[in-house]
Amino acid sequence: MKQLLRTIIFITTFLLLYSCRTGLNVRKSQLKYVDKNFSVRVANNSFKVRGDRYGNPTLLTLFEINSVNTDNVDSVSIKFIDSLKLQITYNDSGTIINKIFNGEFNKKGYYEIYIRNESKVIPIIYAKHNINRIRIGTTIQDDLIIDNEWNESGHILIFGAGDRGRRQSYFKTRKTK
Repeated sequence: MKQLLRTIIFITTFLLLYSCRTGLNVRKSQLKYVDKNFSVRVANNSFKVRGDRYGNPTLLTLFEINSVNTDNVDSVSIKFIDSLKLQITYNDSGTIINKIFNGEFNKKGYYEIYIRNESKVIPIIYAKHNINRIRIGTTIQDDLIIDNEWNESGHILIFGAGDRGRRQSYFKTRKTK
């Protein structure tokens, strides 16, 4: 009986620990922090992706700019208007388009934007989450890192569904024309 109990505890502990994971990390020695003077022009297509939902997301797609064919946009310019506003500029078939996002600098050195941040919770009975968070940093090679975390889930009593995850996309810096 003791052996069975130990086996059950071991399996339960293993499954609980296996379902937990650490965040995606870039070593501090490989990371440069952005500040309000940050300005860069990067490729719209990522060259490296780590995390959930593997694929080749464009920078505009990560910021939920879907009104254009993002595959036709070659590069995107990013700069801060002030310490809270980020401006993204891109060329859509000859038209220069600017989008402004509100965010804030975190104590850890990155800039954080919530594209969506909606949560409705009635404990135990109901919950609905619609969150899309972006963190911006750069590598020492001046590549842009977009850390994207999302939670699109909900539940009613014991019935739940949804998706959540995290991904880091790396974008090459382009020379300014």
